[in-house]
Amino acid sequence: MSVERNPSSLGSFSESVVTDGPGRTIHVSGMIGFSDDGKVVDGGIAAETAATFDAIEGILERAGAKLEHLVRMNVFMLDLAEYGEFSRVRGERFGDELPASAAVQVSGLLLGASIEIDAVAFVPEAG
Repeated sequence: MSVERNPSSLGSFSESVVTDGPGRTIHVSGMIGFSDDGKVVDGGIAAETAATFDAIEGILERAGAKLEHLVRMNVFMLDLAEYGEFSRVRGERFGDELPASAAVQVSGLLLGASIEIDAVAFVPEAG
């Protein structure tokens, strides 16, 4: 029962994450960073990224998992020129426990968001 992360030498992500043994897999739908009023948060890509990770973290907690259990994320951004800010926020949230990931520039996202993230988590069985 383990999660093995293999860091990339090219950036702040894991080039692969290997899960082994019994456990639970949690698939998180695409999330956007909403404020309490149900609108996309103000403050640019860094604020949206932080709010999106907050949303994912809440979903994982309700499913009995933590952000550290993420093994994969797909990131959809309106402008890859803002990737550096996204990467900085991701690094603050994950430290060395980076999930495997992909980032794709898209022409639009729901509700005027600048970023959307879907994710997969693996929670090993205790034992």
